[in-house]
Amino acid sequence: MTKNKSTNDKEKETIGQTTTEGLEDFYEKEASIFKRPIFEHLGFIRVYYFLVCLFIGIIGGILGELFVNNYFSSQGLTLTSLWQPDSGVNSNDEKQQVIILRTNEMEKAESAAITSLVEATGASVVGIFPKKEAGETIWDNIYLPEQQLGNGLILTADGWIVTSNQVVTADSKPEDLVVVMSDKTIADIESIVPDDASGSIFIKAKVQGLKVVKFGTNQTWLPGEQLLVLANSVTNGGYKTILTNLVKINYQQLTKGQDLLQNTEVYKKRILLKDKISKEFFGSPAVNLKGEIIGILYGGAEGNILLPESYFSQVLKNLLASGKIDRPYLGVNYLDLSHVVGLDRAISEGRMSGAVLYGEKGTLPAVIPNSPAAKAGLKAGDIIIKVNNESVDANNSLTEIIQQYKVGDAVKLSIFFQGTEREVEVVLTSKPVAAN
Repeated sequence: MTKNKSTNDKEKETIGQTTTEGLEDFYEKEASIFKRPIFEHLGFIRVYYFLVCLFIGIIGGILGELFVNNYFSSQGLTLTSLWQPDSGVNSNDEKQQVIILRTNEMEKAESAAITSLVEATGASVVGIFPKKEAGETIWDNIYLPEQQLGNGLILTADGWIVTSNQVVTADSKPEDLVVVMSDKTIADIESIVPDDASGSIFIKAKVQGLKVVKFGTNQTWLPGEQLLVLANSVTNGGYKTILTNLVKINYQQLTKGQDLLQNTEVYKKRILLKDKISKEFFGSPAVNLKGEIIGILYGGAEGNILLPESYFSQVLKNLLASGKIDRPYLGVNYLDLSHVVGLDRAISEGRMSGAVLYGEKGTLPAVIPNSPAAKAGLKAGDIIIKVNNESVDANNSLTEIIQQYKVGDAVKLSIFFQGTEREVEVVLTSKPVAAN
């Protein structure tokens, strides 16, 4: 009984197991006619077949990709592979592949859209030249490409044009200049009106029936947005164009700390472009792919600065009414807390936005004497945080907010000083003319 139990236990232990015990003798003595299985090399064979399958899989993947790309190309399709960070909360900077399917027809459509944009905008761009006096031969009267001073953008059908002070200076004389339209019409100039606040120059040409374009708004502009910069080049075949990208909307060139000082009557912020653009484009408009004017090329040290359209479009109504520019005057110098890093806490009072009235001792007062701000009791150290409940912040500087108003408007300023907030009403006036 005990022996049977032991035998049964041994059988249970070997159920489901593989063993070669006794097989060696069987094949050696009694079953030599059978082929011996290679038990000891079984693991090697598995690895061998795995590597063969892996190799075949890799080759198949490569051939498959070549086939797919060739197929899509034959059908007029292009596959573009982009990599972008995973938007998941716990992505840990992992990346995911995004495939964009583009057709040749789509690329043709984009090219056609840009061509249409050039045609639509080009009629509103003029070339500015020194005026030629009547010469002895026909060659003396011909305007050549290298004689062009720059470009301008038509603002009104009756001849108002804007350009930058790098193309036409404030002391230029109207009788010394002409503008050349896209249809090669040459027009004399009636008047030149400089705008010290923005660095733009307004020109009144003696012409009617001009084509104007629509302006954009910085509420819809995006960094990276593609822009077309368009120059008048009718003396050399039509237009010159450059495609570039918007890099920064509120850009200011800074080389020293004092550059951060702002004035409510001078715009300092510009739009930064990706590419350096040559001088022949100065005064040219930059337009987005929706056909909206973003600004005009101002140049700057690297030739990649725009004057935003709001800097000159805001005074257009005033210019049309009186033929001159009369900007509102508050009369303060300040530091924009949204853009200053490392300022003494005693000056900023711990605030991250607002305009703290500040100047340079002996040379530049924080509050200009006899200005509307001085008459309202503002003083150095005051932090203007709102104008008529509109916050002074990274997107709206004090200068930009004040310049939205007209001469004679009363504005309510919210002031923060030494932990206390108060309100002050100021009536904006015209800026006094500097004495010679």
